[in-house]
Amino acid sequence: MNFKMLIQSLESEVDIYKKFEEIEETKTSAIVSGDIEKLDEILNTEQMLHMKVQSYEKKRIEIMRNLNLDGKTLIYVIELAESDEKEKLSEIFEELNFYIDSIKQINDYNTKLVKSRLEIISVVTEYLKEPASKSPKNMNAGSFAKIAGKLTYGKDAKISSHLNELEPAVIRKRV
Repeated sequence: MNFKMLIQSLESEVDIYKKFEEIEETKTSAIVSGDIEKLDEILNTEQMLHMKVQSYEKKRIEIMRNLNLDGKTLIYVIELAESDEKEKLSEIFEELNFYIDSIKQINDYNTKLVKSRLEIISVVTEYLKEPASKSPKNMNAGSFAKIAGKLTYGKDAKISSHLNELEPAVIRKRV
């Protein structure tokens, strides 16, 4: 069997996944810096790439159907291939796995960053809703207290302990 068209299609998919990885890394920087405009731009680019991946997937499925391999896995195709094509398909398989795993890890990290930012916003919002008499007097800039049952974040998180609902907290995260 000749797998040349399948190899070309899969190589195009690998190129798109490389771009996805780059975009996810750029997204991390945008999340950390709070650059909403950049995030919006990134999301538009991601949508375009998703459409390209879908197009290549349809093409790959059609190629597989034409080779009478409809529903078969890439591992199965690798076993059928001979010498050069087998080696090339194996390389593509490894690259696809690498980029998909990398994208997943970066995406998971980005999700954690966004959740962390949302928690901080929630705590600050709750803090701003509290009457001035309940506000901690010794709260340093960059520190947040446990207010109304919310988690707290802070660089030093030194809070005066005279209010029962406030507790010192420090959460360290890898950036």
